[in-house]
Amino acid sequence: MEPRRAAGVAVALVFVAAGAQAQVIPSPTPPRLGAQDELDLQARANVLQGSGARALGMGGAFLARADDATAASWNPAGLSYLRLPELSAVWTNAHFNSDERLPDGALGKTDRQHGDTPDFFAATYPIGIKGVTGSAQVSFQRVISFRYQRTIEEFNPLTAESGGGFDVVALGAGLQVTRWLRVGATLNEWFDGYTQHSVREINTPNQVGTRTLDNRFRLSAWNTNVGAILGLSDKVNLGLVAKTGFSGHVTLKRERVDVVNADPQDRITANDHTRDDLRLDLPGAVGVGLSFRPWSAVTASLDYTRSFWSKGQIHNFFTLPKRQLPEETTPPEGPDFFPDDANGKGLPYPSLIDPQQQDTEQIRAGLEYVVIHGSLKLPLRVGYYNDRQYFRSISGAAPRFDALTAGAGIVVGRVLIDAAYIYEHGRYVDFDVHSVHVHSHRVFASLIYRHSRR
Repeated sequence: MEPRRAAGVAVALVFVAAGAQAQVIPSPTPPRLGAQDELDLQARANVLQGSGARALGMGGAFLARADDATAASWNPAGLSYLRLPELSAVWTNAHFNSDERLPDGALGKTDRQHGDTPDFFAATYPIGIKGVTGSAQVSFQRVISFRYQRTIEEFNPLTAESGGGFDVVALGAGLQVTRWLRVGATLNEWFDGYTQHSVREINTPNQVGTRTLDNRFRLSAWNTNVGAILGLSDKVNLGLVAKTGFSGHVTLKRERVDVVNADPQDRITANDHTRDDLRLDLPGAVGVGLSFRPWSAVTASLDYTRSFWSKGQIHNFFTLPKRQLPEETTPPEGPDFFPDDANGKGLPYPSLIDPQQQDTEQIRAGLEYVVIHGSLKLPLRVGYYNDRQYFRSISGAAPRFDALTAGAGIVVGRVLIDAAYIYEHGRYVDFDVHSVHVHSHRVFASLIYRHSRR
């Protein structure tokens, strides 16, 4: 809310021209808002991004050439290329690091995350309808993963362990309706969410102790993806895809325990609250891609995608205050609740605090070359993408991160094995005038088995 940094709740995943240069600084953070949500979506907010080491080795420029079992997660029209039953699986491992430097150059904060997770599973079967060929598929995708461990080193350090993800089960199909036109669609059920256990050490002039927080966030929703691939010539494809936004039902449970060290023993207060009437508005997205295959062994691709995070909101959100000790002021019994404003708008999501949250954009480019030796095929891939974030820097513009990708695969008979590596980095100055350097490393591995029909 994966994920990912700017303070805010994550929703999570996923990842052309410069953003609006508004110079309005966000209003001050509401009391206790954000500090309890040590999750965010930096470098993971492109909800149009799909799965698979082949595609990601090419920088994710796959909308016009989605021709393997991961096609439904990019452009469901690509399912029409599949002519054999297939089983596929993708796994990912990720490391995220962020270093924040104070105006005097001193290191003020380090943020370290690492985790691995299942990313995609699918079963695909070819179909034919009155001479129109294609395939149908049922798939699972972890669009945004929250499965990682996190350590934030600062004056009041924090450790967190999170699990789960924003997951999608999709039923889809792609058909080749003419020689030059392929179409496809998926119906997606969103489910799961995340659990998080965090412990923050408190060391202030007025208090020494710990704050423990447990969150359980559960999401349920439906949306659809539609796509088309146009064959402009035998060598050039144009891909178009759209994913609808949705308003999902959310249940949020929080439990907080504060331990204050005092002689002769620790003093403990606890607070908890659950609401099942939260609503999460996740954005739609659109993308366009161009693919050029001058020879059968060479493919070059270029994509542009936009996720409408400026529309992202969360309604009926709440945080938990610290319960006061009996000898202190009257303890607050309820949570800090953040209702919609007079216009029915909730908190911006995932930033929570920036009313001018931005749409994210990505430009992606990739190249694949297949070395062929007899029956052995060895694909080699490189790619690049530029990723505009949903939050703004002190300049008022959303920062942009750059990424380089590389990948390789091997095709032996019915089995395709692929691996990809992504390095993403970016710099910006936050509203506290701190210089933030972000870099992440991700590794993907894919396995596809094609079953020959007799």
